[in-house]
Amino acid sequence: MAGEEARNKLKEQLLAGRKKSDMLLPAFISDALTIERTKISGFPVYRLIPERARGNIFYLYSSERIYPIRKKEWRFILSLCNLTGMAVTVPLYPIAPENDCQDVFDFLLPAYRNFTRRREQGAMIIFGCGAGAGLALSLSLLTWKEGFPDPDKLVLMSPRMDAEFLDEDLFSSPNKRQQQEMQVRKDFLGEYWVKNYAGRTEYTSPVCAEFTDICKDVLVVSGTGDPVNACARRFAGRVMDTGIEAKYFEYPGREADFYFRQELRESRHLMKVLHDLLLETDTAILHQYQQEIKNRAVWSKWYPEIFQDELATRYVSQHSLNNASGAGGKNIFNLLEAATQRKLDDAVRLFLQEYPNGTVVYIGCSLDTMFERVDNQRVLWYDLDSPGRLSVRSLYAKRGARERRIDRSINDFSWMDQLSVEMDRGLLFVVRNTFSYMTREEMKIFLDRLYRSFQGCNVIFEMPTPQARRMLNFFTKRSGAEYRRRRLGMRDPQREIALMNPVYSVVSVDSVLEKIQARSDWRPLLRWGLWSNQRRESRKVVHLRLGYERYKTF
Repeated sequence: MAGEEARNKLKEQLLAGRKKSDMLLPAFISDALTIERTKISGFPVYRLIPERARGNIFYLYSSERIYPIRKKEWRFILSLCNLTGMAVTVPLYPIAPENDCQDVFDFLLPAYRNFTRRREQGAMIIFGCGAGAGLALSLSLLTWKEGFPDPDKLVLMSPRMDAEFLDEDLFSSPNKRQQQEMQVRKDFLGEYWVKNYAGRTEYTSPVCAEFTDICKDVLVVSGTGDPVNACARRFAGRVMDTGIEAKYFEYPGREADFYFRQELRESRHLMKVLHDLLLETDTAILHQYQQEIKNRAVWSKWYPEIFQDELATRYVSQHSLNNASGAGGKNIFNLLEAATQRKLDDAVRLFLQEYPNGTVVYIGCSLDTMFERVDNQRVLWYDLDSPGRLSVRSLYAKRGARERRIDRSINDFSWMDQLSVEMDRGLLFVVRNTFSYMTREEMKIFLDRLYRSFQGCNVIFEMPTPQARRMLNFFTKRSGAEYRRRRLGMRDPQREIALMNPVYSVVSVDSVLEKIQARSDWRPLLRWGLWSNQRRESRKVVHLRLGYERYKTF
């Protein structure tokens, strides 16, 4: 009885909140764009057309299946239209409790058919937010069945893909109030929206359906503050498991529909990502990621005797990228970066000589493809970085057969649960360009977690001296590159790490410039910089063992 009372109360609230203006296009949209208006089964379909439209978006709004479209979402649609230059079709599909799932698809399928017939030149994209993302996924799965053209891209933002609540994890929140609200929503949708379509998951809960016929280019966006974030993450993983390189961007701490708040830094970043991925360009944000690839190609060209990255060199050549753009010239800082990468590669190769069947976890890998350079055809390799970076990485390099990717922040220690490690075969963590951004206490906490979970593991990382750290901060800030202050430097890593925990044994500490000779064609300033940094050993690569080793070497 309590459940029925809650459902009736929600129904009364929804019906009382309905307004005639819910189905009307806001004036600021009409003033900014050319509008085509049609009706299907009595429900409006708006087509927003910018000048010289260059593509087509079929947009399904964030409704929770019970709410009309909001003004802030219309502003997001306007921004999307202006950003991409694409014509955006917005069908105002029916919602519960007045209409059910059958009514929705009786409207959406004809609306999509009209969309495929009346469109501009360019890509055809299904784009959904919230519950609209669930409908977008259903539509993508149904296109083959209905004989419609497949979309070129499928974009799912804060997706709600399970109207039948078949995923028990939806009720796993420790917050009892959230659990109760979720139960009320499940009962309400079951009675008023799912109805006769129960069990027909391609319509009601497409996240549980087969993905054989899904669109081949999928983008998923979620925030960790979204109650169904875990569902979005698992979905992206399942799509990738089918062989599709889905792109998954996750924003820490952000709630569902955060991108409607255009004042947020994360929203501005996401709009740049959407610009590049929808238009298949790199001019808004992806060029910042590509700079890392360009730099490694530059090092390979300038210092071939020190470092070689064939994949980066080939990519830059094939994509007509300017090798020297943003590299800062042939200076000591680029030499140090090339030498550091070479030293890390050599340290991993040395580890794999001793433990050829071992596991390597590359923490903070970004777009670096070390696996390609050091692979011995036996190692099990994990690349670990934020979901956004790994999604960009998938555009640049495909995964190898023994290469796994974990899309987590390094400080979200849940990534450790995803490692499949045979400890007696050897385990190495490569920490790239990370510890220098931490405080000493943060580094100690990180190493302690590794020690407790993987006692006897090896850790390799780079570390500048305090003076080199200050100079690197100064150079980076002046260069105009994305600036993030380095906070940690060590003059004597062996002594300072022993103070953190006496069971941490330092296997080796090597200068990255060890055995590097100046070439005759180098300018005097570069030759002096090499001599000075070699003398001071300004940057080192450190190899630790956390606890006692218990590995086999066969």
